[in-house]
Amino acid sequence: MAKIDPDVLAHLEWIGFVQPTGLVVSAPALARAGAILDRRDTEGQRLLRACVQERQFDPKEGPVPYLPDFRNFAQSVLGWSFSPKFFAGTAGNPIPSELAVPLPDYGETLRPDMAVREPDSRDRGQPWQLLVRLLEPGCDFDRIERGGGRLEASAHGRMERLLRQTGVPAGLLFNGQALRLVSAPRGESSGWMDFRVADMIQTAGRPISTALRLLLGQTRLLSLPRAQRLSALL
Repeated sequence: MAKIDPDVLAHLEWIGFVQPTGLVVSAPALARAGAILDRRDTEGQRLLRACVQERQFDPKEGPVPYLPDFRNFAQSVLGWSFSPKFFAGTAGNPIPSELAVPLPDYGETLRPDMAVREPDSRDRGQPWQLLVRLLEPGCDFDRIERGGGRLEASAHGRMERLLRQTGVPAGLLFNGQALRLVSAPRGESSGWMDFRVADMIQTAGRPISTALRLLLGQTRLLSLPRAQRLSALL
């Protein structure tokens, strides 16, 4: 029996923990792209724990860990600078109209709360690589609800529709208790996976928190060659 590459095995471990729906990332593809999971890295988990508080969402259950502030988490754990050059949805750089999807039949407009630009979009065509929606704390990603208009859809369904109609390949949903990475490559089926805060702060969950930083850290999004960025890995 052929021996599995240890770098591939490390990715198979955390992917097995999070149980993606559909194909989001492939362990061999991650390893080939040089996205190597450092099993000894404790810094990401330490930074994550420092951002976590506890809150009771269900009166029948006790307090659970959650992230009260996405921006603080993204700056501290993912290293996002929120520079207006690359990040939209900030005070100095609002979401552009090109990322708004009007649905006149439903009286609603879909738009992200934040967006991350492609650093070399002039050469690529699609200027954006990741859209972010910040939901109410504890909001169920999959609960069907009516927004400001007549559209009845889940937060996940709205994100998929937003990605498809803007052509952006990836989205991130955040509700404080989890982050859902949604992959919607053009012409292909979508997939998604949840990074749960309660799992990531456990000692056994360190590979998950490390993988989250590996995929969504600013270095991955903005500094690495195009073939190693998030959109190329999905």
